[in-house]
Amino acid sequence: MKKLAEYINVRLHIISPLHIGCDDVYEPTNFVIDEQAKKLIEFEPVHFIKALSPEDRKRFSELCMSNNSLLQIFKFIRQKYNKVMGGREIDVSYGLISHYKKVLSLSSFDKKAVINNFLIQRSAYNPQSNQPYIPGSSIKGALRTGYLSILASCGGDLNELGKVLDNSDYIPANPIKGQRKARDLEERLLHGSFSTDPFSHVKVSDFLPLENVKPKVGYAVNRKKKESDKETVAENGPPQIFETINSGAVFEGQIVIRQPLGAGISHAVTKNNLLLAVHKHFARNLIEENKAIDANKLKREVASKVNGLFKDKLKKQAYLFRLGRHSGAEAVTIEGNRSIKIMQGKGRQPLYLEHATTFWLASDEAHLKNNQGLIPFGWAVLEPINE
Repeated sequence: MKKLAEYINVRLHIISPLHIGCDDVYEPTNFVIDEQAKKLIEFEPVHFIKALSPEDRKRFSELCMSNNSLLQIFKFIRQKYNKVMGGREIDVSYGLISHYKKVLSLSSFDKKAVINNFLIQRSAYNPQSNQPYIPGSSIKGALRTGYLSILASCGGDLNELGKVLDNSDYIPANPIKGQRKARDLEERLLHGSFSTDPFSHVKVSDFLPLENVKPKVGYAVNRKKKESDKETVAENGPPQIFETINSGAVFEGQIVIRQPLGAGISHAVTKNNLLLAVHKHFARNLIEENKAIDANKLKREVASKVNGLFKDKLKKQAYLFRLGRHSGAEAVTIEGNRSIKIMQGKGRQPLYLEHATTFWLASDEAHLKNNQGLIPFGWAVLEPINE
């Protein structure tokens, strides 16, 4: 009897810093940084206020009522906070400690600029446990993009897809290229939409941490991919500060592929095709990114970690994967059909290219004298565990 569904229990191994946002932030008036312990301590404002003496509470109220006293509020909180007030501790990079100390040493600053400088984007988390988790929607989005990208290179033909996945040297004759309307391209590749979209039968749970995860707050910095990109303009603005899940964390979840019953879906997704196509898409992405890594004289840390941990399992029991913020335009778009907007600065028209000219890397500092220690965002490995 034909199975109605395949249930794939999966472990997601984090290889490089991963940030998946949740529209929540660490606000600069709700935390202090312990410079000795190298921890950000997020506290409940009500607990902080209750622990103040009547005199301090009056002073704090006066500062909050003033329109231009944000620096004084920062300094007051740092001076009056003590661990009796409680709080949740998060690891921080050494660069953020220096950044924090520098701001507190100022005599004045622009209110808006500093709020922007210290808005720290928080990773998706369980509000009961405060532990990070990986939303199933993020996993499914990366699965869909990887599958569609390789399917497009095979002209949308499932027979050609099977040949490509069985033989890495096989080159399809009629790839689909130059399609700029994403929805039309996806409908063409999947032979359906909404109820007839085969991915409507792919369900992905949220992925929960296997053990306690200790996130870390650090920076994202932008670098040119190669010397010939020097005419393009890198993104500027306030430092980007994120809470990330770092290498070594492991999450578990489930992917369910239901077999469509009745008419309407002609190109059903199968487990083997899905996992192998996703691996191939992100393997190609890693090869291209390594060229940028080499151009910036960085170590190939992602490739080294993946090969060290999963070399004998790749394409058999483990599959390269990428998701989250700053995972790169090439990772989240369909090969051969990209139109990536490249900003050229004020007063200049943007370019639209098949590839990005810059990429983002995780850093312990906002401004580096060299590129040592930088690592790309969002790399992971999917490992089915019920085989």
